[in-house]
Amino acid sequence: MSTQTIKIMNMCCDRCIMVVKQVLAEFGIKHKKVGLGYAVIYEKPAISRSALEKALKKPGFEIIRTKEEEICEKMKIAIHKIFFDSSLNELTAFNLKSYMESQTGIPYKKLTAIFSKETQTTIEKYFIRHRIEKAKAIIESRNYSFSEIAFRLGYNSLSHLSRQFKEIEGCSMHDYKQKGKRARKPIDRL
Repeated sequence: MSTQTIKIMNMCCDRCIMVVKQVLAEFGIKHKKVGLGYAVIYEKPAISRSALEKALKKPGFEIIRTKEEEICEKMKIAIHKIFFDSSLNELTAFNLKSYMESQTGIPYKKLTAIFSKETQTTIEKYFIRHRIEKAKAIIESRNYSFSEIAFRLGYNSLSHLSRQFKEIEGCSMHDYKQKGKRARKPIDRL
């Protein structure tokens, strides 16, 4: 039985994989595998591509149309894995440039141009937003001091993390901790 790969944007977790599987099942589309950023389906689906696109759009997904969108999605997934799917306990001595090049096989200069064009932000800013979301999760766990959080997330100083945290969240880390759990940003919306 022949297969076809559909590349899908905005998938960031196991729950996204489950939702895509549900959408495919609703349309009677059999799949071989669904992973972050793609679905391998059997044969040509009986529904139109536009109907499938519309069904995927409801839960926030889109079909990838260009090579640039595909590269951008690979970068987003790679950054997400650093913070949420990784066994990395800390980011000391982490090099974003080297990591992104190893994940994509593309020179960093080209990656930055593609990412900026597709997302209207830089890879670095996207990485920092993920870093701050991870800091929020660690603060909520109440297992580490702010200095330990800064160290684990690869900051050279607590003041650097504090400055970025306040800039992005609009409050200090201390105020965030005092107010208790808050709704964090969905990863696919960073």
